[in-house]
Amino acid sequence: MSSDGFIRVVANDDPRDEVGFRLPILAFAGKTIDALAKVFDLKRDRVTEAGLIIYAMDGRTNDTRVIVRPETRPSGARVVKIFLPSPGYSDLDDLRTGIARAFLGAEIPDWVVQGVLRCGDDFTRREDERFVLELWSHARLPFFPALCTDLRVGKGRAAALPGYLAGWIREKKLLPKLIREKWDGARLAELLTGETDPMRQDRASDERLARLARSVLEPGECGVWELDFFSSRLSLYAPVFGVPVARGEFTCSFRDAIAESGTNLLVRAAAFLKTREMPLYALGRGDELQDIANDYVRFLFSLAGGEETEKLTALLDRADSRLEKAYEKRRKNNNRQR
Repeated sequence: MSSDGFIRVVANDDPRDEVGFRLPILAFAGKTIDALAKVFDLKRDRVTEAGLIIYAMDGRTNDTRVIVRPETRPSGARVVKIFLPSPGYSDLDDLRTGIARAFLGAEIPDWVVQGVLRCGDDFTRREDERFVLELWSHARLPFFPALCTDLRVGKGRAAALPGYLAGWIREKKLLPKLIREKWDGARLAELLTGETDPMRQDRASDERLARLARSVLEPGECGVWELDFFSSRLSLYAPVFGVPVARGEFTCSFRDAIAESGTNLLVRAAAFLKTREMPLYALGRGDELQDIANDYVRFLFSLAGGEETEKLTALLDRADSRLEKAYEKRRKNNNRQR
């Protein structure tokens, strides 16, 4: 039994086994709940009846399932019973989910349980943020009120969506409130954004993602999202807002700027200003991206200085090639992780 009385482990341990299953399982369950309580500002109060009972069976079976059975006692109190037919071979992620389900309560949706566990791990949380930013930057993220209403447990990379929303719940310190009160997706969207109008809720979600995009998710690290963000900045704009920079357009790609630079002083002025910005887009995101940014800066200085087309093309080809190699390396890593 845990010190607060919430966790009870029943195991038929062999007296000759100095460790057995009861104590390790009790410690694992206790650490899982302690971590959730710390991250989400939840309290562990003493209780008179266990809310989680884990049965470690004798292991004389090939059944490695983690069987979770929520029940209601005659008193009306809820208890989650977890059965481990082969405790030495049970899936720890499934066991962790069952433990979290018991601690958070039966009313909490399964996707919240999944998300809470994901955003409790710093590495997983950052990867979830990167994936959601990737969806958002390609206009593939659902309308925010609909996301809150329709979200389900995710599999594969889709598990990032519950993780991301749980991260916002953590930021707003809302989990205790969600455990105490009845709520639905519409109410969750309102609590997270502080808005009642669905369009304003979606705009608030966009604004949060925009802030996240400008932040350094993990100092010194650069993933596909960071490369996407950097790549989205590879355009020139006129120094004066609202003034076309080239050919009547308000933006000009670096490649098109080469042809324009011989006669268009506005393009050359925009290139000079861009040399100050490029290092900022790589700041804190690792040496590789910083070196790529420096290659683009060399190109931009040459563009601003009116260098010959052949030299400009060679400089831009070098920078683009290094950026593409960085993408390719990360795509291979992502494929291996899947």
